[in-house]
Amino acid sequence: MNTFSVSLRSGSSGNSTFVRTESAGIAVDCGMSGRQFALALEAIGQSPRQVDALLLTHEHIDHCSGIGVVMRRHKIPLYLTRKTFEALGSALGPLPDSLIYLIEAGKPFQIKDTEVEAFSIPHDAHDPVGFRIRTGEGDIGIATDLGYFSQEVREALTGCRLVHLESNFDPQMLENGSYPRYLKDRIASASGHLSNEEAGMAAAWLIRQGTKALALSHLSQENNLPQLAHRVVSGYLQSLGARADQDYCLTVSARYQVSRPLYCKDPFKQDGDLMADRPGRQLTLFAGEGVADG
Repeated sequence: MNTFSVSLRSGSSGNSTFVRTESAGIAVDCGMSGRQFALALEAIGQSPRQVDALLLTHEHIDHCSGIGVVMRRHKIPLYLTRKTFEALGSALGPLPDSLIYLIEAGKPFQIKDTEVEAFSIPHDAHDPVGFRIRTGEGDIGIATDLGYFSQEVREALTGCRLVHLESNFDPQMLENGSYPRYLKDRIASASGHLSNEEAGMAAAWLIRQGTKALALSHLSQENNLPQLAHRVVSGYLQSLGARADQDYCLTVSARYQVSRPLYCKDPFKQDGDLMADRPGRQLTLFAGEGVADG
């Protein structure tokens, strides 16, 4: 099977990304129930039995709510930093030590034959990280909660063929919205989230470094719109002279649905096979669930 990555769910109501490499199935975060996770995988012809590892970026509930259940039910090991593990406390429920693997940013580790490296990200959690997953067909980067596009994040994502990148909020919508001032300030801070404009600048930098496909992720339900995020980021890419679907592929990850898979070998591929004839339960039944942007 060709290497691909796909957003299973994205946003403040829950996040999970699945990566299929030559040798391994890897899920990054699981901010959904065990049943939702299984249905999302089923929609792309996979199952929890084909997940070799869970990677956790940080302890916020929209990234970890289903991890304990999925681990116990399917005996899937979890890779996370020590500080994140300590911050979780008893949130995951009882788990055998044999399923817990503590990692450090900047120190690669193996999932079967696939090398993975965590890198530190600026976000208001105890030890938040993104991941770079190295494959024979190109590397995949995941950085979905960023207060700003730091030098460390730049270096970690340089040359990634596919990148899942946060584009959380529109500044005007955030400022004029209903959130209390403290939450607005937190979201827009250097330890909060990326705006569409900041995502656009980051995307332009990544394209210049060789990235071919970008999935805009973690969009706020209250303070953003998919078409707005896509338009703003596209503007930055087109200002470089880059051509959509020739020089780059830009998608927006859906909140409650499995999104379009992105392939390392052919990022412009419109896959009619992977999600064809799958059960039509594209997680729309979970619309309406949510937590505050975080």
